[in-house]
Amino acid sequence: MQSEISTYVLLAGLAIALLWVIVTDLKSRTISNRLTMAVALGAPVFWLSTGLPLWPGVALQIGLAAIVFAVCCILFAIRQMGGGDVKLAMLVGAWTDVPLLLQGLLCGARWNGIIWAVFGCGDAVCPMQTAPRIPVAVPLAAATILTTADLLPSLLPIL
Repeated sequence: MQSEISTYVLLAGLAIALLWVIVTDLKSRTISNRLTMAVALGAPVFWLSTGLPLWPGVALQIGLAAIVFAVCCILFAIRQMGGGDVKLAMLVGAWTDVPLLLQGLLCGARWNGIIWAVFGCGDAVCPMQTAPRIPVAVPLAAATILTTADLLPSLLPIL
């Protein structure tokens, strides 16, 4: 029972941190390194509270986070993501398993496309110098909150 309570408290802390990511990304277009570090340090505590074994559980979580980081670094190198967005995606990979991560990333990408279609414009319409900067972290954080709360599968037909 104590482990379940601590797991829910940690997930609530993750949700609050992701809401703060949304607020700061919308206000200042940055994601604090302190906030990122706090979320990163919470992941091993979450693993312990859920009883995740060191092998293969923790090793898979670290490997998943590393794969997400590598893919996002490529996207950062070609200027499709910001550094904070890369950190956020990697941390989401550390906290969730593969199916939840894929649901969150795909839903976040879908929401990003909708935001880009509504507020942005493609390279053919306006050059990159005048294109608006779309906050990538906002849809990713929102999708992660919904995914970890198991709300996303019930909302998926609507989206």
